[in-house]
Amino acid sequence: MENIRSFVNQHATAFLMLILGVVILFSFGCGPVDEEDIEQLLQPEEATDTPPPMTTETEATIEEPVGLETLTFTIDATNREEWVYFSFATGDVVEVEDAENSEAWDIGFQRTQIKLNGGISGPGMGSAVMLTETTFEAVTAAPADGYREDTEDTLAIVPQSEKGWYIYTGPPTHWILPLEDRVFVIKAADGTLAKVQFVGYYKDNVNKEDSGFVTFEYVHQPDGSQNF
Repeated sequence: MENIRSFVNQHATAFLMLILGVVILFSFGCGPVDEEDIEQLLQPEEATDTPPPMTTETEATIEEPVGLETLTFTIDATNREEWVYFSFATGDVVEVEDAENSEAWDIGFQRTQIKLNGGISGPGMGSAVMLTETTFEAVTAAPADGYREDTEDTLAIVPQSEKGWYIYTGPPTHWILPLEDRVFVIKAADGTLAKVQFVGYYKDNVNKEDSGFVTFEYVHQPDGSQNF
């Protein structure tokens, strides 16, 4: 028992001498030392947490499918003798010298008449099917059959009132009004598909002034599929 007490006293004395030495050292070499400094010196070093290794994971970019764009175009079809030609691929009017032998155009306009690049009108695959009692948004896929080409007897998109894309009001207004519940699915010259709805026949559709400006909205599917 006496040996244990002697051992404890020796270590306590050594510990107090260590503290005294630290105080003297800082008093004469480094300026005054407060209690907080001494406590920090006597505290055991704490193990620092090793941060987890940084990872460089590359997240795969997921591309959202891009929907087909609905476009609106107005054709100046006022000329009663010349046709104006439009291409779905370019989204614009195209200059055509020999329409019957050119695949550069898809749909032609002359006043209320509309022809397609197929049948008797051109060398392409142009044809159309008319869908009634529907809306433009409701047509999400092209029909598998029912397409008609321009023939000697009639154009695929019939120009007569109520049988085609418009109605004629007769006197006194003599207006040409596109049928709102009618959508045409058209095969372009190259066989790709577009859905088309005619929405106006005047430069000023509100006041029905300056006729012969055919406005239509369309969606063209360039990849050859039937989906819109």
